[in-house]
Amino acid sequence: MARRREPPRIELQAERKHRNGSVEKAVWVIKHFDEGKGRQAVISTGFGADEGADAQKYFAQWLVEKTSDQPAARNRDTGDVPVAEVLDYFIEERIKLKVGSSHRPLARPQEVLAYVIDLLNWWGKKTVAEVTRQNCQRYAEHCSTPTAGRNRLEYLRRAINLAQDDGILVVAPKVHLPPKPAARDEVFERDDIAKLMRHCLRRGTYTYGEAKSKGTGKVGQVRETKRRPHRHLMSYILMATYTGTRSNRMFTASFVREAGRPWIDLKRGIYHRAAPKEDVAPNKGAPTCKIPKRLLRHMRRWYMLGRRYPIEYNGKPIKSSKGLRKIIRELFPDKDLVPHSFRHTAATWLMRRSELSVHDISGFLGMSLEILDRTYGHHRVSHQSAIDDAISSGGIGKIEKDDPLDDEFNYGDITPLDTMRNNSNQGKSTRIKRNGNAGKSRDAA
Repeated sequence: MARRREPPRIELQAERKHRNGSVEKAVWVIKHFDEGKGRQAVISTGFGADEGADAQKYFAQWLVEKTSDQPAARNRDTGDVPVAEVLDYFIEERIKLKVGSSHRPLARPQEVLAYVIDLLNWWGKKTVAEVTRQNCQRYAEHCSTPTAGRNRLEYLRRAINLAQDDGILVVAPKVHLPPKPAARDEVFERDDIAKLMRHCLRRGTYTYGEAKSKGTGKVGQVRETKRRPHRHLMSYILMATYTGTRSNRMFTASFVREAGRPWIDLKRGIYHRAAPKEDVAPNKGAPTCKIPKRLLRHMRRWYMLGRRYPIEYNGKPIKSSKGLRKIIRELFPDKDLVPHSFRHTAATWLMRRSELSVHDISGFLGMSLEILDRTYGHHRVSHQSAIDDAISSGGIGKIEKDDPLDDEFNYGDITPLDTMRNNSNQGKSTRIKRNGNAGKSRDAA
């Protein structure tokens, strides 16, 4: 039996010493089978041992470009198809979209590509037949958290189902996922938002280090600086709280109309969350919304101060909310809150207002009515005020008469029963005398 070819993978090549005394530092390399040469090939990424993240990005790009355009063999059993081939096909069809493809673009293709690379590193040497409950459980334990394992296994399931739909696999095995974690139900309150805003206005600090302050007697001392390193996060907090927009739509937004960026029209007060001609994923709605006046005043002021982007640092738009996540963890250690909780907060605050239509809330947030009702419907209790009035007034349990002029009816001491109808003490019922012509037909009568 021929030896099964291993899929492309990235490995850390250890430091090597040559005969001439030179030392070659450790470097991340890509190993794959070269079909032209018929042997294993090694490609250096050029990134050292401490640059693993950059090496992974390089490998991801190489993998997308290297994926063959040749059609895969059809209608094969699970034991004949490597998991690596299924994942490669998923990359080619769903991440590296072809012109005229019937598939919709993924909402976060780079994140999905990172998930697929993690799957390749663990599942690459296995066949689809080895996708069993035990192996799925082992992979979930291998990941940092059960949620991380579930997220990656979901894409393994999608890749296998795609291979079956396109006729590569005869059958698709079941991918066993860890239990879905409970949804976060904690939100920010107004006092929490104020606390965050005050923290972002604080000045930064500087600690005297031993290298620069040796001999000055200031080593280890901390002093306050003039800079406010977290002030730019205030814009994120305001936008997320008032509009409930997803973070990536805020990071890429611009006050000036640009290709590939959401546009904030300050003149009309409209937020185009989707970039011009962007094909938005169905589960990541980005509808156009009217900017609340309270937020619009801030945005116009930011633009007049010289900003091109609503959330920027040193003149450039930020790309992540890691700093805000750290602040939230520091200020609210006992609450399960993250930057995405601002979207939950916006939805919760709006659902608490009974005068607002759920259809308007759904369209404003870009959230389906089903998700809105299932996730935030329990906050909408203000419409039960009539029930509260009925119970609190003490009238609950009383019988209200339809006509106030009717006399109140009371049952007597004896309640008639069906068995009393044939009681011997009861007189015979009076029968109505029947007319003799009643049984005759009309003509006979």
